[in-house]
Amino acid sequence: MSTGLRKFCQQLRPMNKRVLYLLFFIFACTFTSTFGNRVDTKVAKAAFTEIGYQKDAEYYYTFYIVLSKEQTTSIAYIQVQSNATGQVLKLESFKGDVSFWKGTQFTIKDEASVSFYDGDKLVSKKLKGVIDGGMKM
Repeated sequence: MSTGLRKFCQQLRPMNKRVLYLLFFIFACTFTSTFGNRVDTKVAKAAFTEIGYQKDAEYYYTFYIVLSKEQTTSIAYIQVQSNATGQVLKLESFKGDVSFWKGTQFTIKDEASVSFYDGDKLVSKKLKGVIDGGMKM
């Protein structure tokens, strides 16, 4: 192989890597913009609306519902966090209804029950009264 051809091939190798990186970058951007929007849309449709929180000495409860025009709405989800660690705890079960109270605030109708694990211990709580904070869209 001649010296000129060898130099040309050595210069071509880094250029091939650059072209491959550029093509990969273009593919990744196109893929993300095309399919990423579809995933975001599906998540947004399935999402609940946060309506506020209650807290006691040990736990912080965040309430979520699916908005409807009904006067009484079932609780769709309750997230429980430990006040001491801030850790989100594993939910076992929950049940309850809420209704509009004032403005964007809700109140628990009768009472709501929630069971969750704090470490290995199963904890059950009965929640009553106004849900603080208000609705977040």
